[in-house]
Order: sequence, then C-alpha cells, then structure tokens
Amino acid sequence: MEYTSVNFLLSLGLITLVLFIVGLIGKFLKFPTIILFILIGIIFGKYVHEDKTLEHLSEIGIVLLFFYLGLEFNIARAIDVAKRIWVVGFIDLFFNFLVPVVVLNILGFEFLVSILGGAIAYASSSAITSKIIVDEKRIANPETEMILGLMVFEDIIAPIMLAVLAGFLSGQNIEGIAIGIIALKILAAFSFVFLISMTFKNQLALLIDKILNEDLFILFVFGGLITFAGLTYSLGLSEALGAFLIGMLISETGKSEEVEKSMLSIRDLAVAIFFFLFGANIILDEKLLDTKTILTLVILIVISTVGKFLTGYIGGKIYGLSKRASITAGFSIINRGEFSIVISKLSPAAYLSFFGVYIFFMALIGILFAQYAPKLSKLIVKPKQRKQKVLSNFN
Repeated sequence: MEYTSVNFLLSLGLITLVLFIVGLIGKFLKFPTIILFILIGIIFGKYVHEDKTLEHLSEIGIVLLFFYLGLEFNIARAIDVAKRIWVVGFIDLFFNFLVPVVVLNILGFEFLVSILGGAIAYASSSAITSKIIVDEKRIANPETEMILGLMVFEDIIAPIMLAVLAGFLSGQNIEGIAIGIIALKILAAFSFVFLISMTFKNQLALLIDKILNEDLFILFVFGGLITFAGLTYSLGLSEALGAFLIGMLISETGKSEEVEKSMLSIRDLAVAIFFFLFGANIILDEKLLDTKTILTLVILIVISTVGKFLTGYIGGKIYGLSKRASITAGFSIINRGEFSIVISKLSPAAYLSFFGVYIFFMALIGILFAQYAPKLSKLIVKPKQRKQKVLSNFN
C-alpha cells in the first residue's frame, strides 16, 4: 500500500503534537513517557516516510541526551564513584554483558553481533530508574545509594563501550592493532577534554557567566557541542562519546546547572523524536514471529532479567545492604532504555527489529518490577517480629 507523501514541516508538526498528547497521558498515568513514545513509534511508524531531516534531528537527540549525562559528572566525582562501586560494576559487566555475549554466540549469532547484543543488554536506564525512585519517594531507602552509584558507573562505561563498537562496526576487523587504535582514539579524546579542563576551565566559567543571559549563549554551547560530537564521529568513534565528554568539561567549570536549563527545551524535543523514530524502526513482520526468533528473544529477556536481579542482589550484599534491601535493588534495575536504544542503532538492518522488540519489553518489564520492588522484597523476606513486641504479647 502506498502512502501520500507529507512534507517535512507537516510531518514534524504532527509528530510533535502526537508526542505532546502521549506525554500528557503518561504524566496523568504516572508512567514513563519513554515507553509511550516508543509504542507510538511502533504503531504509526509505517506512516512516517524516511526523512533525512527527521533522522538528523534524531541524531541531535542522541547528542543532547549524552551531553546531559555528562553534565552530571566532573572528573573527581567519576573517580570517587568508580572507587566505591567498582566491585558491583564488574559484577554487572559479567552478568549483563559477558553472559549475553556468550549466550547469543551459542545461539548462532555472529561474534560481532553477539558483542553488540551484549552491549545492548548491558546498561539499565538511568532515566527510568531515577524517575521511579523519585516518584515512589524512595530517595532515603538504604539501597538507593548503591543503585544510583551503579547508574553512574554504567553512565561512564556505556559511552566508552559505544565508542569501541562504533569503531569496529565502521568496517575495522577485530584485531589487536585495530583494538589498540580505537583505544588510542578514546584516550586522545579523554586527554584533550582533560587538558582543556585543567588549563582553561576558569576562563570558560567566566565566559559562560558573561554571555549566559545573551542570545548568543545557546549558539556558543550548541555549536561547541555539535562540533566536538561530529569530531569524535569523524574519528570513527561515536557522537555520543563526544557529547558526553563536552558535558563533563562544562561540569568541571561548575556551570552545568545554568547550561542545562538553557538547553532543556531543545533536548526534550529532540529526545522525544529520537524515541519515536526508534519505535518507528521496529517492523513487526513475519521474521519476528518465527519460532526460533521468539525463543531467542525469550531466552535473552530471561537472562537479562535474572542478570540484573543478581547484580542488584549480590552487589547489595557486598555493599553491606540487608537481604531485603538487596532484593529491592535487584528488582529496581532490570529496565533497559536510552543506552540500549543508542547502541542498537549500530546494529545491521536485519537485527534492528529484533533488538528493538527486546529493548521495548525489557523497559516495560523493568518498569513493572521497579515500581513493585519494595512490595516484592517484603513478600520474599517476611518482616521479623521484634522481641519486645513478642514479650509484651506474652505478658
């Protein structure tokens, strides 16, 4: 069936209005809008013709998303979190990256696609997890510090993982020399930002203060961000890594809050369209209904769910949490989201829908587990009666 061509402005306007309505519904239902944006993309994606301008707007969404993640870190904080959470972080890498890689390879996936699948399965969604913690008023809970620490660890590892995969999937072979070249490129990018930070952060802070309320401020920040993201992309890494590093650079100046507010509207629009277009790329065709494909999808979802739960539980016990708090942590981090989506965009066309459906179900399942995590942990670990209460009842 052929569809009438719609010009870019009309397409963008209609998509934005639909996303606005869906966002209102999500706010009313207290349900993360990320899932709804993806679902609307899946439903209406067949009516959206491939438009390079929309695709470029989606890329800007990726850049802004990772830029905002970078704003949350300065170098000192990144090092401090890594010191406190590194054991839990490596448990996370084992269960949620290495195990999926091995399982996918056993199931017949090519080695590089298996690595890509492991990367997609790796990181929980910081956006979904933090929103649920805030909405459910669980900030003061004992497990929250470890959960947020793990999110920070993943936020640091995922852009590096993305940069390495972008290097390999750009056509390079998995050889020692290629790995070394990619590592040097990543090191060079980090070193450049670190050098600028150590040398010019005070001057940069003064410049931001001087032009903060000027119309030119948004041009300065947006131009610098897109330029560096494009530079890292040109180096065969990923635009997300460049955006993340520029965010860290701004954070070093102590002006991250001001910059964040100035670009909030642009980010929200671009990110919403990014999630919508991700959903639009999920084509529910006969290939996904194949018995082997469904079985593979179920296996990957099960090991991903169990892997995150074990990370939270074992990590929580190592972190010093009680059994119940550790179980709550395990149920709270099952979701997948923005990182998985960005990494999945690197996958070959034949696997886009498969990984897209996987991410959608992991986000949905993860949200349900996270919302009911405290209740589930209470069902598993019954509250112990206090001795004083028992004695008073006895008397």
